[in-house]
Amino acid sequence: MNHSQTKYTFLIFALCVVFAHAVVSAEEVTESVDSYAVKAAKAHLGNGQIVEDALIVIRDGKIESVTAGGSAPDGLKLLEVAEVTPGLIDANAKIDVMDALLYPSEDPRLTILRALGMEDQYHGGDVCPCGTVCPAVTLHRKDESCLFCGYPEHDPHAHAHDEEEEEEEELLELKREAMAAGVPGESGLVTDQSSEVVPQFEIMDGIDHGSKDFDRLLKEGVTTVYISPDGSAVIGSRGAMMKTGGPVTDRFMGTGSVKTVVGSDTYRYGTRNRSPFRGFVSVYTRRPDSRMGVGWVFRRAFYDALLRARGLEPTGADKTSADASKVLQGVLAGEIPMRIQARTGSDIETAFRFANEFGVPFTLEDPVEAWKRVDLLKESGTPVVFGPIFDQPSGIIAGSSELRNRRLHTARTLSEAGIPMALSAQDLRGEEGLARQAMLAIRYGVDPAEALRMVTQYPAQLLGIEDEVGTLEPGRRADLVFWNGSPFSALTRIDKVMLDGVLSYERN
Repeated sequence: MNHSQTKYTFLIFALCVVFAHAVVSAEEVTESVDSYAVKAAKAHLGNGQIVEDALIVIRDGKIESVTAGGSAPDGLKLLEVAEVTPGLIDANAKIDVMDALLYPSEDPRLTILRALGMEDQYHGGDVCPCGTVCPAVTLHRKDESCLFCGYPEHDPHAHAHDEEEEEEEELLELKREAMAAGVPGESGLVTDQSSEVVPQFEIMDGIDHGSKDFDRLLKEGVTTVYISPDGSAVIGSRGAMMKTGGPVTDRFMGTGSVKTVVGSDTYRYGTRNRSPFRGFVSVYTRRPDSRMGVGWVFRRAFYDALLRARGLEPTGADKTSADASKVLQGVLAGEIPMRIQARTGSDIETAFRFANEFGVPFTLEDPVEAWKRVDLLKESGTPVVFGPIFDQPSGIIAGSSELRNRRLHTARTLSEAGIPMALSAQDLRGEEGLARQAMLAIRYGVDPAEALRMVTQYPAQLLGIEDEVGTLEPGRRADLVFWNGSPFSALTRIDKVMLDGVLSYERN
């Protein structure tokens, strides 16, 4: 072996030794990474109490003890911080979806043909190839509706070109208005659009588990989220509880409530509406078009569930699916929780009327005008997820006519009335994120300790996970936020975030 070969052989050997040492070191770090001793000038426990000169011992990702003073146990890595709080919890978060469930730029009829392997038969616009090939496997007949063009509800062969141009212009105008109003595009909808009643679906299946949105939330101190579906269906899918960090496979914490909506979102965000034709429901059929329609769909769905529970089969073109009824039977039995999104004062009253009609408890979501019905909320003890607090709306709620009578002090009003409430930022991040929502609540009259509970202990209780997260107590998951000053102050920043005892974010 020459000198050059010897040199290269030695170099390879040295690299292997270094690599092996690095692997061992990494294993050692992994073993101890979820065990710490945290010394904080102030520890805000999340239950209204503050411990000064606090020592928090964390082992195996759990809080072992929280004491005033004392020395850190041997063998634990020491962290010294200014102030610490529990990890924040958003009980009504909106997260990026896995894929666009609706493609407004593509004609739904083309989607049908593609699914049937007959994409080459697509003629565009309202021109229908019926008579040669039809997805309904039928010619145009008096008593049958065509899945492709909707005939005879409307005749696509009469002035088809003019109708096509008119429809395209109408859709473009609607899109322009929607964008100007801040309404999210249909591609942002996560709720399945096949029906107004889809509680058999779960939002967990439509979430991008690798979304950067989780990273943004974690950096802002949010360690747990309840992901709630959008409001595009009267009775939508079920939500999900998730961690915002850690291995993607370990983030899911459980399936949540069935999301229902009383208000205009169902016919503002949902797909095109067309009534059933002579008992036949096509891909275009979707209801409702008004609040009266919302009420009809809501009641119809629950009464269908009651009928099926008695062994009877509902009738009608718009009857609820058997799968949906099975889930709603769980809601009626108290086995599956329910949420109702109702923003205006009148919609809040309607939500209580519906719930009382069927004897179902619920959580009230996004009640913008809750200040109008404090008496009703206090008397019933109904838990509330409120927020975001805003002067000018932005994000998914911007442009809604249901925000006109908002009040900046609503959180204070509800807090003073003793109404159980969690704050939410929904889809807002950064300067409008959950920490800022707590800051705004304090600015408009909420006690700072109470504001902290609105983003820690109260949402944990509302979600039924108070034995796991929400407070700094022994046995709880070690989700901590380290601040360089007083939490929620405009001058304070988050230095570190710990999730499951692992330092998951450091500002520097």
